[in-house]
Amino acid sequence: MSFETHESENSQSEWILMIHGAGGSRRTWKKQIPAFFDSHNIVVIDLPGHAASSEACLWQNNYSFEWISEEIWRVVDHLKINGIHLMGVSLGSIISMQMYHSRPLAIKSMVFAGPIVALNNKLRIWAKIGLTTAKIIGYRNFYALMSKVVMPRKNHQKSRDIFVRESKLLSNLEYKKWTSMYGKYLDVKLKQLFDACPEVPTFILVGKQDHMFFKPAMEYAQRFKNIQIQIVDRCGHLVSLEKADIFNQHCKAFFDRLLVSK
Repeated sequence: MSFETHESENSQSEWILMIHGAGGSRRTWKKQIPAFFDSHNIVVIDLPGHAASSEACLWQNNYSFEWISEEIWRVVDHLKINGIHLMGVSLGSIISMQMYHSRPLAIKSMVFAGPIVALNNKLRIWAKIGLTTAKIIGYRNFYALMSKVVMPRKNHQKSRDIFVRESKLLSNLEYKKWTSMYGKYLDVKLKQLFDACPEVPTFILVGKQDHMFFKPAMEYAQRFKNIQIQIVDRCGHLVSLEKADIFNQHCKAFFDRLLVSK
């Protein structure tokens, strides 16, 4: 799996691992890296089949959240990182939570941008018919369609265009492996991962216009006292892209609070 690191001059700096969403790449974190580099070490990855990892996992016939989680932990172990903060956007929030379930004591905190914590009825239907639809209209066309469904407004277009552009780097085989994973057991997996409260500080940022995932994120945060949530006005699903400055500001404040509470 391809990754890159950005190490702070401060030898005491802690590590943040940034995990992009479906069809994205580590380049989608370009507005976060400079913002956090002064206070943290950063590692950004390309998920299997994405961007620089496009051929890294051709030998793996099928993907699962458990397997992807372990592949990322291999990167963390390779870097000899003891204790890490996770930052995931969209699908990256699911992978972050899977990593937490795998090694809870190795996680210091989690930040979720536009998290997918549960599926509404519309998304359950899309998840079930996704693979069949993609075979009919083509995987790239299906991803572009889903991007429009999830981020329909005019002010979402820039974020939507970035992810559609990045997704063109995926091969049809990789599209199929990822789409198959969603349809098979995504709903069950979300219930498993997000049924209990994580025992580490968790911060959610969700756009007020994130019509697919706003309500589940709010309900999740209201269930558990250990979770903080920030609503970002006039913003859709991809908070870290669409409102990067606001996202960075709130995340830095979250990390500052963690330092004070030590």
